[in-house]
Amino acid sequence: MKKTILAILLILSLLAGFAACAKDPSDASGSDPAASVSGTEAASASTEAATIESVSAQEGSFVFTKENYPKMGGSLANLPLGQAVTATVLGITREQANDLITFAGSTTDNYKAIVDGGFDILLAYEPSEEAKEYIKNAGVELEMTPIGVDALVFICSKENPVNSISLEQVKSVYRGEINNWKTLGGSDVELIPYQRNKDSGSQTLFDKLVNLGDDLMVPPTGLQIPSMIGLLEAVADYDNSEGALGYTVYYYLTNMEKEKLDTAKILDVDGVTPSNETIGDGSYPLTNDFYVVIRSDAAQNSPERILYNWICSDQGRQLVLNENYPVRK
Repeated sequence: MKKTILAILLILSLLAGFAACAKDPSDASGSDPAASVSGTEAASASTEAATIESVSAQEGSFVFTKENYPKMGGSLANLPLGQAVTATVLGITREQANDLITFAGSTTDNYKAIVDGGFDILLAYEPSEEAKEYIKNAGVELEMTPIGVDALVFICSKENPVNSISLEQVKSVYRGEINNWKTLGGSDVELIPYQRNKDSGSQTLFDKLVNLGDDLMVPPTGLQIPSMIGLLEAVADYDNSEGALGYTVYYYLTNMEKEKLDTAKILDVDGVTPSNETIGDGSYPLTNDFYVVIRSDAAQNSPERILYNWICSDQGRQLVLNENYPVRK
């Protein structure tokens, strides 16, 4: 009941200003200007459909329903945004919205799915090299617009006295050159460096931002974790030891699994504490955009392009802010 009330309040607060917003027609994607959601159609959370009226030269309006809603998927950390978008344009609760979207599997799998027709639209982190190669080989072009920013963060046990690590120290750890916390100013404890699987969004961020290339050590048996929650559990619950080190994306940890911070902590990097402010202004050094994605061949009047345009508009970006994602300053 509480979540339903929150969903209603969110919809009402967003729709109050919808009529005044539109995407710049000069947008490089070449898409139609963003659509505007009708407040009278979507004001109630019990409404089954909301009208999105195009402010372009199109005649008439488009009505999103559960039946024609685009097949949406994406990175797990973007699930709350997917729920919010879906609940808003359909005028339903977040719980109902969750049944219409799929945020599971690796980020690479999600990009493969939009190429193959399994998804119409993604809210996702940057594609891995494997995903880029798959897209290229399929001869498919994607349109991607950054709508927010996240960060790669490093975590360890709260029992660990170390509170900050430099980027150069991170590189040394994951080259296999540092294997004791004492080298980093901590206790004389073995350092256990966890990694993610190669096709995950967080590993893609690590590979891009830490940029070790072939110097990245091969993870010892059991230290490559196939899920974000698995890595958090490995670090936060590692036999109550202060030896574990891992990485994840900031939003997922601080907004979706923040109870893990009861036993784990986020390390500063190069003396900067990650926060919405430092990630948004770029002072935290390990940041990267996330995107709304459709196929370039999506028709101008297709549900996925209309939704894409709206998410890229000021209205959609306000929704990103309301869901507490960092945005570029």
